[in-house]
Amino acid sequence: MQKGIMDMHSDEGERVPIRGASAALSLHPQTLRKYERAGLLRPARRSGGSRHYSEADLARLELIKHMADVRRINVAGMGLALSLWDELSSLLGEMEAMDHVDAGRLARDRLAVILARFTVAQQDDRER
Repeated sequence: MQKGIMDMHSDEGERVPIRGASAALSLHPQTLRKYERAGLLRPARRSGGSRHYSEADLARLELIKHMADVRRINVAGMGLALSLWDELSSLLGEMEAMDHVDAGRLARDRLAVILARFTVAQQDDRER
């Protein structure tokens, strides 16, 4: 049975080098570098420049791998999906700190902006 990526770490601040992340995810290190160049994630860098991945980075890479392997989404599509994911996560965090009325207004306003961005992206895809 394959050990889960999150099972590899006991300390939240612990990070794994690119070789460890690559092996855990069954992805080539060049693929991880490609995802970084595309802006899909930003692993921490050590003083020598080597990449080190946090638990959050590894979880994001699992999502990226799922989008690529299972959903067959290209890098541009992954960028859009992750951008929307990040915005929704941020929105949920803000809403938790508010009362229900203010949270509802914020959700409505932010979701309208997100939907508008998604609609523009769809239109751009159709024009190509």
